[in-house]
Amino acid sequence: NHDAEFANIYKQIVDYHQLKSPYYSHDLKNIHFISMSTEHPFENSSKQYEFIKNDLDKTLNNPEIDWIVIHHHRPFYSTLQDKKEAEELRDTYQELFQQYDVDLVISSHNQYYERTYPIVYNKETNKKVEPKPIITDTSRSDYSNKDNGIIFLTVGTAGDELNTVKEKPYFYVFQESKYGFLEIELENNGKTLVGQFHTNDGKVADQFTLNDI
Repeated sequence: NHDAEFANIYKQIVDYHQLKSPYYSHDLKNIHFISMSTEHPFENSSKQYEFIKNDLDKTLNNPEIDWIVIHHHRPFYSTLQDKKEAEELRDTYQELFQQYDVDLVISSHNQYYERTYPIVYNKETNKKVEPKPIITDTSRSDYSNKDNGIIFLTVGTAGDELNTVKEKPYFYVFQESKYGFLEIELENNGKTLVGQFHTNDGKVADQFTLNDI
């Protein structure tokens, strides 16, 4: 968001990375990555929404892809700031992501680390109620990627001044206010995805596993 506020800085970044758009996708082994821009129009009538929907549709029919990871700046679930924007992102994309079996959604913006339980978007049909996210499994950190929803991670621990975690909603399984990074590894011939949050003191503070079943 800081870069997008200044046109000359934004242009330098886009030109340096040879990007034609602030949203794009690419494959790495059997993982498909989609980079969203939460600083540009993302509503369901936007060009970005159409790009993401079409990209997911193509990926769904690609037998070489086992995992889909979405990454962007502002989080879908926030315990600090931009909560209205987080709600708009969820309302616009979470049901779509679930439809296309997205596995991980990774953001930053808030300066700490958070991981949700796998969340399934529960849309009650034929009722005039707001769709609400529901938790499907709170008992473990080893999941099947097809049955237990989407894991949302906030990893804002790279160097800016850290925020203190004050709010602990029911949908977060782990929160940490320490500098560190998220490592994602493929195991079991690419059929298992292991995530670990390493803090700067050399400890693995959080770990989770997804199995392609």
